[in-house]
Parts: sequence; structure tokens; C-alpha cells
Amino acid sequence: MDSEGKQNLPTSGSGNSELGTEALAELVREVVEEELDTKVKKIRETLQAGCLECKRGRILVRRGQSLVL
Repeated sequence: MDSEGKQNLPTSGSGNSELGTEALAELVREVVEEELDTKVKKIRETLQAGCLECKRGRILVRRGQSLVL
């Protein structure tokens, strides 16, 4: 890994395709994990905001739909 915590991928001329495949798999895993974390965070924030609105009596939630009262 470099000083920024990023893994250096081997060059195509390194001759070790197994290492390249492992590095690529790790990179894909990290990107997917970051994307999922971001989506979960946004969903959590949306749900929390909806719960606050429900507690205030402004929104009625029924089967995934919301109605402003």
C-alpha cells in the first residue's frame, strides 16, 4: 500500500496474473463496499428523517407511501 492507504496494482508486465487478479478483486471489493456504505447511510438518514416527521404528526406512512397531513 502507498502512503495514502491505496494498494498499488501490479503492472501488466509483471508476469504474475494471479497477483493481478487478487489485486483487482480487492479493488472491486473496496469500491463496492464504499458504495454500499454510502447507500446504507443515505437510507438510514431518510428513515430517521421520516421517523422524526411521524413523531411530529406531519406524515402518515402506510405501505411505503407517505401522505403529508
